[in-house]
Amino acid sequence: MSKLADATPEEVRLAMRRAKESFGPFRTLSGRKRSSLLCRIAEKIKGSKETLIQTAERETALGEKRLGMELVRTVSEIERFADFARKEEWRNRQFESADPLRQPLPKPNMVTQRIPIGPVVVIGACNFPFAISVVGTDTISALAVGCPVIVKSHPEHAQTCQSIADLVKEAIEENNSPEYCFQLVHGQDHLVTRSLVQDPNASCIAFTGSLVGGQALSKLVAERPSPIPFHAEMGSLNAVFALPRAIGADVRKLARNYLNAVNLFAGQMCTKPGAFILMEDSSTPAFLDEISEEIRRQRVLPLLNHSVYLNYLETTDALTKKMEVIGSTVIDEREIKNPGNIRIFTMPAKEFMESPETRTEAFGPSSIVVRARNESEMLEVASSLEGSLTCSLFAENEDRSLAENLIPILESKCGRFLWNGFPPGVVPGPATHHGGPWPATTDSRFTSIGLKAYQRFVRPVCRQGFPERP
Repeated sequence: MSKLADATPEEVRLAMRRAKESFGPFRTLSGRKRSSLLCRIAEKIKGSKETLIQTAERETALGEKRLGMELVRTVSEIERFADFARKEEWRNRQFESADPLRQPLPKPNMVTQRIPIGPVVVIGACNFPFAISVVGTDTISALAVGCPVIVKSHPEHAQTCQSIADLVKEAIEENNSPEYCFQLVHGQDHLVTRSLVQDPNASCIAFTGSLVGGQALSKLVAERPSPIPFHAEMGSLNAVFALPRAIGADVRKLARNYLNAVNLFAGQMCTKPGAFILMEDSSTPAFLDEISEEIRRQRVLPLLNHSVYLNYLETTDALTKKMEVIGSTVIDEREIKNPGNIRIFTMPAKEFMESPETRTEAFGPSSIVVRARNESEMLEVASSLEGSLTCSLFAENEDRSLAENLIPILESKCGRFLWNGFPPGVVPGPATHHGGPWPATTDSRFTSIGLKAYQRFVRPVCRQGFPERP
């Protein structure tokens, strides 16, 4: 295929066939060999840090500081998985000895261990050109356990994707690893993605993107003659519940931290708090006033690109017709290209529960303050929520009774539950879980961030009666 041109159907089929053919040789490499490959990839990226950041900045407008932080995190994750691959603990080998004298029938030996699932198609996000893209956790965790990877580049940062892919290919050659254990495919046309997920040589799909996109791909995967695992991270409301004493403790600090979370990186975070639920009391007017004041102090940041900007305008303009606006910034495109103007709305809890469309994720710096009349209505709101990546609960000791009633409800709605904290900022590690019930993800049992992300790309196999060292 030409450098950044969409892959043709023939090129997609060839890439998938090559991935399948490389599966055998790649899965049989030692853990040390795959670890060495990941280490080389990390070194290549560190050596090209400045060039990669500059390229990504031209394509995303995320800012060099933000991109630098993301690249450091990405390299750290690659190094973490390199160590993980070397140890091969992911195989989780379970052994049962034979008992030939057992009555009424002899018992054979059994060994169950995890094996790689096969070629993985990775479809990354627009808002993380390093961490959820070509060498993000999806790709690296799959390579660590012996799965070849085919990445579909994101058209909004295609050159960044290609630059990283070139470094990966260099690392593969230097490490004498199978040539096609990693491949990059470009495709702005949705037909490219469709061809990838429907190809018979694909064994698993990892997707990060919108709910609409995830639903469409999920349907395509289900319609395959042989359905395969489809792991998608999609829309998430990330509701924050603040109980009366918690709000009254320091309304200014809470309003400031709330706005900082909503506006972090122009609200283009999968864990941005999209709804703030409170119980109306004497402190509510002061809190809403503080939000209005804090909006004026916030800096307006550029959105990723013009298509994100137009989508954000369409979504928030629709919300403006349905509810009251607490406050908003007003910066036009002559001052900042694709400005992410902050928009904070408010509405009664009853209307919020009766209007499912108000819970649609607005990708950008907007959020809704939902006002419940009493404890019962707050519990109703919690019960009405769909699945989410996160839920947050702000409470003081005096709020204990209501908090204890909310906790089991909210815990059933999310993958990460925060106490007196806002959700943006995921720390990758062994205990990290970045997932949640539908529509946050397609399978709440798995995480797409952190060390356990590899579990999406392995499956157990039991060998019975084999010699101890077959």
